[in-house]
Amino acid sequence: MTDEAKAPSRRAIEAKTLESVTAAPFTPRVERAPEFDFYGFSTTEVCELSCVFCHFNGPNATKKAKTLAPDLVEKGVRQVSPGKKVHFAATGDFFQDPNAMDHLRKTTELGHPVHVLSHGQSMPPERLEEMLAMGVREFRFSVDHIEPRQYAKIRRGGELERVLSTIDYLKERKKDISDINVEVNCILIGDTKDRMEEFAAFWSSKVDAIHFHAEYYDVWKFRNLFYVPEKRNDCHIQLYVLPSGTITPCCAMMVQSHESDTTWLPNIATTSLQDAYDKLCDMYEDPTSELGKVCAKCQWWIMWSDQKDGGTPYMRTVRFDVPAPAEEVEVTDIPDVPRPVGLLDRAFALFRRPSRP
Repeated sequence: MTDEAKAPSRRAIEAKTLESVTAAPFTPRVERAPEFDFYGFSTTEVCELSCVFCHFNGPNATKKAKTLAPDLVEKGVRQVSPGKKVHFAATGDFFQDPNAMDHLRKTTELGHPVHVLSHGQSMPPERLEEMLAMGVREFRFSVDHIEPRQYAKIRRGGELERVLSTIDYLKERKKDISDINVEVNCILIGDTKDRMEEFAAFWSSKVDAIHFHAEYYDVWKFRNLFYVPEKRNDCHIQLYVLPSGTITPCCAMMVQSHESDTTWLPNIATTSLQDAYDKLCDMYEDPTSELGKVCAKCQWWIMWSDQKDGGTPYMRTVRFDVPAPAEEVEVTDIPDVPRPVGLLDRAFALFRRPSRP
């Protein structure tokens, strides 16, 4: 075997470097907001797919089937300040919650904009029309490949054509309802990091934006990063309510709560969101607390790293709903074009659609 063949891959070097940065001495401090920062609800663990990377319903996952009680969803929504956006997702798929539509209806009736995340396999036109009638305007779909066969290998049990049909339907409805926003999440698995430009071209005429995400594995770790920070930064405490009622401070604890006993976290059945926020901030800053011990080894802090070339180590976003350049620009000239959103966005400038009036 040659020395070249023995050399570690870029991905392996990247992962090792991130482990070292995470393990370096660090004193956690949280920037506390006067009012709790609430992200949203993961209302069910049930999902009809078995995605290869999923810690909740993947091929090697311990599958569970908790669903959050409707009264606890309403209890949480009523504590969120009027007008603030509420996200509905799931550690399964939101639309496997039999109360999903009721949650959306109650939340919009209480004056909150709603953002829905789904794999898009269970959204027939009649369901979409019901959501649009409620005032739901923000949709995001998890789609990790643009080839049907590869998509099916990643999102086991799903069909690319079904989610494309849903997206096409919303695109058509956008002609009458101009504020519909449709976006896609794409986790960088396999060859997808090398094909981001191709993927962006595919989605440019279909959605408003695509978000490329680094791949997480082994609960706490990441690979296929966009860059590795030189030093660790603090996380942002942002509340999520899980199907068990557990209130977590971040995405990472959603995974940890599925894998381990986290009964030490607050629960919406017995704790207000504000009290939960205050408690979680205190625990984050205490390295001897249960949360502090978890945070010390966790790499999800990269979600909150400073932006470089328009994105964090964790994510790059390409938007197609911003104005196109005034003149056609050659790809080789793009780095000289002043743009506020970063290198990847500049590289994909030719895929942008003109903004709508």
